[in-house]
Amino acid sequence: MNSVLGGERPEIAGRAVFVAPDDGVVFDGGVGSDARPSAGDGIARELARLVDPSVPADAAERAIAVDQTNTSVIVDERLVVKVVGRWAAAERAAHLLERLADAGSTDVAGYAGRVDWRHPTRGTSTLAVVTEYLPGAQDGWDWAVDDVVALLADGAPEPDFPAILGATVARLHDVLGADAAPAPDDAAAARERRAAAALDAALEATARTGGPAAARLANRAASVHRDIRSLGATAPGLVFDLHGDLHVGQVLRSPGSPPRYTVIDFDGDPQLDASERGRTDGAARDVAHLLVSLDLVAAVAQKRLGRAEPAAFAWADRARSDLLDAYRATLVRSGLFDPALVPGLEAEQLAAELTYADRFLPRWRYAPDAAITHRHPSTDDHPEDPWTPPPSEPTSS
Repeated sequence: MNSVLGGERPEIAGRAVFVAPDDGVVFDGGVGSDARPSAGDGIARELARLVDPSVPADAAERAIAVDQTNTSVIVDERLVVKVVGRWAAAERAAHLLERLADAGSTDVAGYAGRVDWRHPTRGTSTLAVVTEYLPGAQDGWDWAVDDVVALLADGAPEPDFPAILGATVARLHDVLGADAAPAPDDAAAARERRAAAALDAALEATARTGGPAAARLANRAASVHRDIRSLGATAPGLVFDLHGDLHVGQVLRSPGSPPRYTVIDFDGDPQLDASERGRTDGAARDVAHLLVSLDLVAAVAQKRLGRAEPAAFAWADRARSDLLDAYRATLVRSGLFDPALVPGLEAEQLAAELTYADRFLPRWRYAPDAAITHRHPSTDDHPEDPWTPPPSEPTSS
């Protein structure tokens, strides 16, 4: 069920919540990170009880994750309460999860409801989204890499998850694409401009930081740009509400026989401004992002192995083919997907991964560097070293 709070400073678990001038959602009595909810303060529990009155008044809370925008807390070992850190940060996710729930989708965690906030001057926005908690679930940067390392190091069977992911995303697209509409006539040019800007940003970032990745990207920029230019020759196609930030890390695998795969985090691309995250696009964008993430899994697996291993990208080649075959075989609304968009959107995403690393996570640079080095031929204009993985760190990808 859904619930609504009203007022400029509604009280939750004894603390008033208000919207700061920068649109941050702040709880009274806290400074910095303490201005957000945290496990044990009762805020997530009270929000959960507004959606599901069967939650005990003394239900336990446990921290699960803090990201740049939201805070998630496990309540009663059965619900996850995601509380926004900024006004309007969860509108998109709540809307898409409701649509999927109404369609009976089991490819996402069960949707329990949301708590909206009716503000006297700002209107109504989602304050919290409550979903099913999946015990023992891991995200794909763990389970997918584990599977590939087991294949390469121990001779384990070929992982079957690429085809599972392809079919899963096709089912999600069939639901979300039910109200797809024709893209504007200038969609092809707009996609090409956006992708070219992503490459320019990646070239600037790598040139500024220097190192081997800068030379490897410079030597492959012409090839990457060729793929980007292909976007300008594509048809506008159909557009709808996508996942928007799809990669293996957004797919949880829960223990079982067979294991359950669920797609999470429908908030959109975190590198875009909040006002742009909800824009519609063609299905190929989600598919391209997911294909790129298989190459990134291959890079992380090589880091785990402690060596450059050509068999990792040989696996990625097979995995990409399996994912695409399963996606196209499962997709009922076939008109949603234009394969001609994939090369250019992949090129954009690879560039965006480098920029993301520059802005937020420098140690991640090696992964998109590996994928670009593998996928694109070099002009050899600049001296470059072969790509090799950095030393493995037990707690990071």
